Amino acid sequence: MPAIVASVFFVFSTMRRWTVLFLVAIIMMMGYIFWDIVSPLATQLKAPLSEGGMAWTATEYGFYAGSYSILNIFLLMLFFGGIILDKFGIRFTGLLATGSMFLGSIINYLAITMISPLEEVNVWFTMFGLIPEHVKAQVLVAALGFGLFGMGCDITGITISKIVTKWFTGHELASAMGVQVALARLGTASAISISPIIAQHFGISAPILAGSAILAIGLFLFIVYCIMDKKFDDNSQKETKADQEEGFHLHDILAVLRNPGFWLIALICVFFYSSIRPFMKFATDILVNKYAINSVTAGWVVSIIPYGTIILTPLFGTIFDKSGKGGILMAIGCGILTLGHIMLTLPTLNATWISTLIMLMIGIAFSLVPSALWPSIPKLIPLKQLGTAYSIIYYIQNLGLMLVPIWVGDVIDRNTSSSGTVDYTHPMFIFIGFGIAATITAIILTSKEKRTT
Repeated sequence: MPAIVASVFFVFSTMRRWTVLFLVAIIMMMGYIFWDIVSPLATQLKAPLSEGGMAWTATEYGFYAGSYSILNIFLLMLFFGGIILDKFGIRFTGLLATGSMFLGSIINYLAITMISPLEEVNVWFTMFGLIPEHVKAQVLVAALGFGLFGMGCDITGITISKIVTKWFTGHELASAMGVQVALARLGTASAISISPIIAQHFGISAPILAGSAILAIGLFLFIVYCIMDKKFDDNSQKETKADQEEGFHLHDILAVLRNPGFWLIALICVFFYSSIRPFMKFATDILVNKYAINSVTAGWVVSIIPYGTIILTPLFGTIFDKSGKGGILMAIGCGILTLGHIMLTLPTLNATWISTLIMLMIGIAFSLVPSALWPSIPKLIPLKQLGTAYSIIYYIQNLGLMLVPIWVGDVIDRNTSSSGTVDYTHPMFIFIGFGIAATITAIILTSKEKRTT
C-alpha cells in the first residue's frame, strides 16, 4: 500500500510541475511572438508611403529594434527586476512584468496607427548618439512602447527561469528549460512566418495588434499560474519559510560577481545573442536583397531558424542533463553560427537553396547554445541569488541587443545605393565578429570545465 501511495504521489507531482512548465513557457512564447512580430516587416517599413510603407530609414529601424533594451540599460530596470524578484517573490514580479509587456505593446500599436510618418522631430537628447537627431515621431513613440515591452519581457524571462528552477531542481532541469526555450522559439517562428501574411492582407499595423491581443492572454495565464503557485505554497509553506530564512541581501550581488564561471557564461550570452538576435531583425531584408525573393518567402526561410529549435532544444537539453558538458555544446553551437554567417556573406554562394541550408545551420546553433547556457547558471548560483544572477546576465545581454541593431542600421544606410539596393557585406562582418568572440569564450569555458573535472 505505501508503494502505491508513493507511486500516485510521484505521478501527481510530475504532472503538476510539467503543467506549470507548459503554462509559463506558453506565456514566454507569447512574449517572443511580439518581440519578433515586426522583424519580417523591415522591408515594408522602409518602403515609400506611396507603396504602403512608412518610409523608415535603416537607421530608424535599427534604433527601433535596439530600443527593446533602452529602459533595461539606462534605467537599470533589469537590476531592479532581479532584486524585486528575489525580494518580493515570483508572483508579484511576474504580474508586474507581464503587465508591462502588454502596456508597451499597446503604445507600440498606437504609435504606428495614430502618428503620421510625415511628422518628424529634432531630438535634443540623443543618449550619446543612440537616438537619431532627426527622427520620425512615430518611430520615437513606437520605440518607447517597444522599450517598455522589452523591460517587461526580460523581467518575465528571469521570473520564468526562476519558476522553472524552483519546480524542477532535483528533477529534469535542463530538459525542462529546453522545452521552455523550444516554445519560445515557436513564438519567434510563428511571428516571422505569419506576420508578413497578416500585414499583406490587413496592413502593417495588424500584426502588432494581433501581438497585443496575444500578450493580453499571456497576462491572464500568469494570473492562472499565480493561483496555482499560491495554492502550492499554502500547502507546502516552502517558499515562505525559505524567504524568511534566506532572504536576499545586497552582498549576494558581490557573491555572484566574484564567480568566474558566471562571467564566462555572461560573455558567451552577450556575444552569441548579439550575433543572432539582431541578425534575425535584418535577416528577411538580407534575403530579399541577396536572393531577390519576396518578403513573405524570405520570412518563411528565416523562420527555419526558430522552427528547427522546437525539436532540437529539448533534445540538446536532455544531452546536457546526461553529460553536463555545457562548454562543449556551447562551443560547437557558436562555431556553427559563425560558419553560417560566413557562408551568407560569400558572394559566390548565391543560390536560393543555400539560404535554406544556412538557416538550418543557424537554427541548430540557436538550439545548442541556449540548451546548455541557461541550465548552467543554476549549477553555479544558489536559488536565493538566482534572480539577481539572471538579471545581471540579461543586462549584459541587453547591451548587445541595444547597440548592435543601431550599429548595423547605421552601416546599412552607408551601404545602400541610390536605387535602394543594400550591400550587406559590412553588416555581416559585425555578426561574424560576435560569433567568433562567442566561440573563443566558449572554448575557454570548456577548458575550465576540464580542469575542474
